[in-house]
Amino acid sequence: MDKPFWERSYKNIGDLTFGSPSLEIYEISNSLPKGSKILDAGCGDGRNALFLAEKGFSVDAFDISPSGIEKLTLLAKQKGIEINAWVQDLAKYDFKDHYDLIISHGVLHLVKRDTWSGFIREMKSHTRINGVNVVVVFTDALPIPDDLAEHCVGLFAEKEIKAIYSDWAIEYFKSYDFYDTHPGGL
Repeated sequence: MDKPFWERSYKNIGDLTFGSPSLEIYEISNSLPKGSKILDAGCGDGRNALFLAEKGFSVDAFDISPSGIEKLTLLAKQKGIEINAWVQDLAKYDFKDHYDLIISHGVLHLVKRDTWSGFIREMKSHTRINGVNVVVVFTDALPIPDDLAEHCVGLFAEKEIKAIYSDWAIEYFKSYDFYDTHPGGL
């Protein structure tokens, strides 16, 4: 299996691989209570984790990529902020804490269905009352770019994530088509 494009980008300290914080994280951050505890599961090189830590939140962040975590740790140190970051395989993660916000942005479709279904169950049960889960996934609505196809082993069906969270108050759900513009994308 070839390494995905983001592994090359994690080695470039100058820019965050996926840019600025995602829009939904930016918006949610304004309504989180002071002192909120956050988990960024599959944080990459930290675009969301860094932003949230800079706002004063307590952030735990993990990713399977040692290069991503190394870059995140270095950037946090340069900014003078604290993030509890470590290398972790999502499939082997054991929740030990409860969080006000749990993020899984662009990650779950990269693991098999049985892995992500168990992980989502644990996310939900380790979210504090009135807490939030942010889950962003690729679905089967569009073909996956050729260079990502071998990595996307757990695609969701269109609107499947909404059904999984049907027992929660869903404050925001958006399904959209886009053509990926990453290096090697469509």
